[in-house]
Amino acid sequence: MIATAMFGYDGQRGWLNYFAVLPKFQKRGFGKRLLGFGERKLVEKGCPKLNLQIRTYNSVAMNFYKRVGYKEDAVVSFGKRLIED
Repeated sequence: MIATAMFGYDGQRGWLNYFAVLPKFQKRGFGKRLLGFGERKLVEKGCPKLNLQIRTYNSVAMNFYKRVGYKEDAVVSFGKRLIED
C-alpha cells in the first residue's frame, strides 16, 4: 500500500479522513491522484463541498492542500475525547 484515504458523504458535505501517502512515495503525485479520484466520486454523488481537518502544526499538509486548490474555511473545530489516549 502506498496511500490511503477515507472519503465520506452525509448528504450535505463530504469529508476526507485518514489521508496519507508513505513518506518515500510523497511528492510523486500519488496523493494528488488519490484526492482527485475521491473528489470525482463525491461529485458523482452530488456532493457540493469537501471538508477536512488539519492539525495546526502540520504545515506540510496545509501546503499540499493549498497547492491543489483548497482554502482555509473560517470555522472553529470542536472535539470531545470520549476515551482518553
